[in-house]
Amino acid sequence: MTAPQLITNATTNITGMYTIFQYVVEVAPMFFILVLFALLIILFVIFRGSSYTNAKPFAGSCFFVMVMSILFRVMNFIDNKWMYVFITIMAGSMVWLHLENSQS
Repeated sequence: MTAPQLITNATTNITGMYTIFQYVVEVAPMFFILVLFALLIILFVIFRGSSYTNAKPFAGSCFFVMVMSILFRVMNFIDNKWMYVFITIMAGSMVWLHLENSQS
């Protein structure tokens, strides 16, 4: 039985973290999108540990993930449409936070 061949990209010389991330995007294009969604859930759970309602932790985690998505877009790790998805989620969380605060 022979060992499986690793996926390699002979056209790019990997010299640092940025080129490793470019290689990851070539091999698995959804990697950074899934990282952002996982980060959104993890941050929400961490922020929810405090005594706030659901709107504040969700808005905080959405803001952080939106900033990260903009940085990933600038580095060309994700497409524009995914950055717009995270900006839209952030806008929705702001509306939810505003509605919750106006009821108090």
